[in-house]
Amino acid sequence: MVNPEKSYCPYCGTPLGIVECEGRMRHYCEPEGRFIYENPIPAATSVVVDGKGRLLLVKRNIKPGLGEWALPGGFVETGESPADAAARELEEETGLRAEGPVLIDIIHQNSEFYRTSLLIIGYHFERFQGKIEPGDDASEVRFFDLEKLPPLAFESHRRIVEIFFGDDR
Repeated sequence: MVNPEKSYCPYCGTPLGIVECEGRMRHYCEPEGRFIYENPIPAATSVVVDGKGRLLLVKRNIKPGLGEWALPGGFVETGESPADAAARELEEETGLRAEGPVLIDIIHQNSEFYRTSLLIIGYHFERFQGKIEPGDDASEVRFFDLEKLPPLAFESHRRIVEIFFGDDR
């Protein structure tokens, strides 16, 4: 599906055309001779569990999900791996430094807020250190017993938690 909000080539600024390619309608820049692909945005998130088996969550202070609980996470920046992004976001939002990322799963989610789709890459960090305190995108941070988890802001986060802990929780 072609995003109607994209009108100009991000490389040269020329108005984009729409051309069929590989069975799909795609944006095309005639002067550049290239298709402008609509790709999902990668984001990385962290599952951190303390010695009592409790899950770390952050209360978001930005949209989307303002005022709701979520796993710590955010967008993967150019030049960093998804695991590095998950560790960076964890530290920015909670104050914890983590090591030993283990991939849980990758969840595809459509986002009306960003008007595209996202790939949410979930990691479990086996080791962490530091004092938890809310950072840039969080108003609150705390560990929750699994039986007392609040509703999560995003379906992808719910799926990552279910996958990590199994459906028997």
